[in-house]
Amino acid sequence: MVSGSFLIGLVLLLATPGPTNTLLALAGATARPRAAPLLIAELSAYLAAVIVLGAIAAALGAGVENLRPWMQAAAALYLSWVAGRMWRSRPDPSGAGEVRPILVATTTLLNPKTLIIAFVLMPEGWSAEAEVAARHLLAMSLLVPLAGAAWFAGGRALAATGGARVQRLIPRASALLLGLFAMTLAGRALAGW
Repeated sequence: MVSGSFLIGLVLLLATPGPTNTLLALAGATARPRAAPLLIAELSAYLAAVIVLGAIAAALGAGVENLRPWMQAAAALYLSWVAGRMWRSRPDPSGAGEVRPILVATTTLLNPKTLIIAFVLMPEGWSAEAEVAARHLLAMSLLVPLAGAAWFAGGRALAATGGARVQRLIPRASALLLGLFAMTLAGRALAGW
């Protein structure tokens, strides 16, 4: 049985705007990439991060809290870099500036939501019980692509209804949003030290 609090928490977390969701919406708005490779990259990165973080949490016990500020600082630096890159980008008919799976995967690996999934939502002791872990990871494997596809479709719908001007503004708005996420994470990292 999968924990109801896990399912509710995961749905709410995936519905919340964040770095990965911002990239998926931007990808949908550009209408260049296909959704499937991006969704596979997102799911693979979430699963890898949650499994590794779960193993680290099991090994370190309470000491895992000492790593949190460092992970937040790394994520803040990466998101700042992505935001700067996005801000400087211009529409490119060749597709050179499109959102690629590697960008989605890296952003997801550094996404603070992975910390919440691994350390808060997953059942206590999940890494020690393979059956419990498998059920919850399977549920996550179903929900993550559904949520990602919704963000991708939302970006596509926004671009289709907003016209050329909105399409030009979407990368800038995405850059600002990622910059805000980076500043929030940097503040949390500083507060944790």
